[in-house]
Amino acid sequence: MQQTAPELAGPDPLTPWLREIADRHEAARHLPGIQCRGSVALIDEAARLRGIAEVRLGRAISLEREVETRPDRLASGRAIADAEKAQWRALGNADLPDGHGSVDLKVTVGLHGRHVHGGDVISYDAHGVHNTHLDGLAHIGADASWHGPIPASASETDEDTMVHWAQHGIATRAVVLDIPSVRGTDWVAAGEPVTAAELDAALAAAGGRFQPGDGLVIYQGRDRYEAEGNVYPSGAAAVTRPGIGQDGAAWIAAKEPGLVLWDFHDARDNQGGSLEVHNLIYAIGLCLVDNCLLGPAVAELKRAGVSTGFIVAAPTAIHRSTGVLINPLLLF
Repeated sequence: MQQTAPELAGPDPLTPWLREIADRHEAARHLPGIQCRGSVALIDEAARLRGIAEVRLGRAISLEREVETRPDRLASGRAIADAEKAQWRALGNADLPDGHGSVDLKVTVGLHGRHVHGGDVISYDAHGVHNTHLDGLAHIGADASWHGPIPASASETDEDTMVHWAQHGIATRAVVLDIPSVRGTDWVAAGEPVTAAELDAALAAAGGRFQPGDGLVIYQGRDRYEAEGNVYPSGAAAVTRPGIGQDGAAWIAAKEPGLVLWDFHDARDNQGGSLEVHNLIYAIGLCLVDNCLLGPAVAELKRAGVSTGFIVAAPTAIHRSTGVLINPLLLF
């Protein structure tokens, strides 16, 4: 997981492409005097009703990877965590002692006669490639601002994306795209980023119907990849990895989803190792739910013969939060 992308001598080649996407979004979606709240603003009553209409069997499945706090399980992954920690510190970020995704849980148990009381205090880093989390607008920005525009300095005092999104309600129709089925492989391989054509094919297989404000659930086979002993590279190393590249990111932006839930992240298959999809957080205010556990859900949906449902992704309303751990629920 060592850094492989060379330092760029000039500007990031993705910058003009992202600027074009951002300009189109601003022309279509930004209104004078009104702060844009990004893709979540596309989730309206009609989108929620579309989602509710997809629930026919009354079943629900969690898309969350378990948050690991058991000491023995954490010890078994210590080598991976240490490698990630070294990568982040090499980039000058010493504030993540255990890398992105670290969780510190302190549990207290009190015995009072026949009564027992339990409590805990938890702290975590919401981001990275480990735990399932929702990225806020204040996660990826440019030119001293977040999408909206919101000044980056607002994060020191009153940035309220997560509160607004929580109160708005992130619940909408969801379309599940199975990329390994389109490819005829077990998972998306590094160096072979998911393309717009493959996303189109997966959407067609799911019924072909998608409207702005709907949710995209993009399965890429990460559960199978990791079951074979592969380690998914962290965000600290700008290496080519399994995921969605520039072509697929442009497709996502054009579809205008209310949110995107995925297992693998950005392919980083470009000259500077830039984040092709995560940069859409700044460009169009994209709501992203990272590190979803999608394999079991996709298998259950196939058994049921469906590819759509109602997705509920309810973040905790925390002022100034850049992201929160989350348990997305897919109902069908």
